[in-house]
Amino acid sequence: MTTQQRADILATLCADYTAFLGEFSADDLIDWVTLELQHDEALDAFVPYGDIRSKAVPLSPIVHVVSGNTPHAALQSILRGLLLGAKNIVKLPSSGLPEVEEFAGKLPAELQPLLTLSTRLDQATLSKAKAVVAIGSDEAIAAIHSRLSAHQRFIPHGHKLSIGLIEQPSTDAASKAARDIGLFKQQGCLSLHTVYVKESPQEFARMLATAMQRFEEENPRGPISISESGAISNLRETYRYHAAVEPENYLLLESKQGTAWTIIFENNARLVPSPLNRTVYVRPWPVDLGELGSETQYLSTIALDPLDELLEEVESLSPPRICSLGEGQQPPLIWHHDGFPPLSSLVSWRDIH
Repeated sequence: MTTQQRADILATLCADYTAFLGEFSADDLIDWVTLELQHDEALDAFVPYGDIRSKAVPLSPIVHVVSGNTPHAALQSILRGLLLGAKNIVKLPSSGLPEVEEFAGKLPAELQPLLTLSTRLDQATLSKAKAVVAIGSDEAIAAIHSRLSAHQRFIPHGHKLSIGLIEQPSTDAASKAARDIGLFKQQGCLSLHTVYVKESPQEFARMLATAMQRFEEENPRGPISISESGAISNLRETYRYHAAVEPENYLLLESKQGTAWTIIFENNARLVPSPLNRTVYVRPWPVDLGELGSETQYLSTIALDPLDELLEEVESLSPPRICSLGEGQQPPLIWHHDGFPPLSSLVSWRDIH
């Protein structure tokens, strides 16, 4: 099967998964191949490469170890492997992953041999992998890495979090931030944990509360576990006390019904992970970026409003991705996940000269 034929099939199939993968056509997929592999037929034949000819050979099989809270990351990884024409073995969490299982069930006969799902990953299968893409906690990724040999390509996507930075409060910025916080129940690495505001962060927190309530009404978060709900309730009580004692430095804003959303203003720039499920901090932006603390090493995305005016403020933090506020959870098809080129990382090259 040619790259064009796979692109045609995948574009049609993925039209039902735009919430996870975004919108794209077969031409977009071919343009992506051309961008990363320098030729639209690089996977099909030897093509000019400087003064020699080369062919891209997909690393196959690719083992994808995916987590239960990020179906979008799992589907993105699978799409890349299928587009390249590699065989893909997906290790699902023990509880399964409905979105991925549904996707696999819709694959036409031509692509079915390229995708296998399993809730177990034995050493024999792992040892045969030419490449392993691992999505999960740092501990889980380290355990997988320890089972691989030096010649296997390893692409880890471990603990990451994202932040926003806003010049000044506005209802438009609040609506965009609510989207970047609320999609996928804040479970993925692209979800905002903290929104920093250069001017009047408390004012912005109140605007964000209105936007979060509107987002919840239009996109209900849905049920979460007792432990997840308990973590949010405990955090609320801690900051309820702080807000009563030091109202100038703390503010708690919360949904009236349950733990649907929570906003905490704290007059402290230190970045700390949120307990997720639409719980977010609003903080002032520091003059000294060292005040952000050690969690900046885990930054995935920084969403800015406005983008161009604030770009220089954050470049020294070296995040893999910077985008406009409101686009944090919907990266473009060709984005470099955690800095990795998603297609060219999964091929090797064969030369003729």
